[in-house]
Amino acid sequence: MTPPQLRTIMLIDDSEADNFFHGLLLERSGLALSVKVFEWAEQALAWFADHPFHDVDLILLDINMPRMDGFEFLDRFHELPDEQQGDARICMLSSSPLDHERERAMGYPRVTDFIVKPLEDETLPQLTRVRTIL
Repeated sequence: MTPPQLRTIMLIDDSEADNFFHGLLLERSGLALSVKVFEWAEQALAWFADHPFHDVDLILLDINMPRMDGFEFLDRFHELPDEQQGDARICMLSSSPLDHERERAMGYPRVTDFIVKPLEDETLPQLTRVRTIL
């Protein structure tokens, strides 16, 4: 068995079903030591503000959410001090492959990928691909 490649993956998605399925898939894959889940983007931002120097390596961020969508989260996340952003890379999740959403998302420094939901076993290798951030 290979050791996990990531310390913590954070899921931010308003869909309980997607979080459940994606959480199970990630845990079963052994890709990370732990998976942290938030249904609301503002709760995840508050967590980052309260946990500087965290161990989140990857954020899987849904684009279309009520209250605060993925792009609003990205704007606010990139305003956080460096110690609150940590080493986190972000992979955007969307239920539709719209080119303008992909282009907009990839314009953010920490966004390293854009995946159409749902995550599947075949998609997981993409999550460990590293694009230089910042």
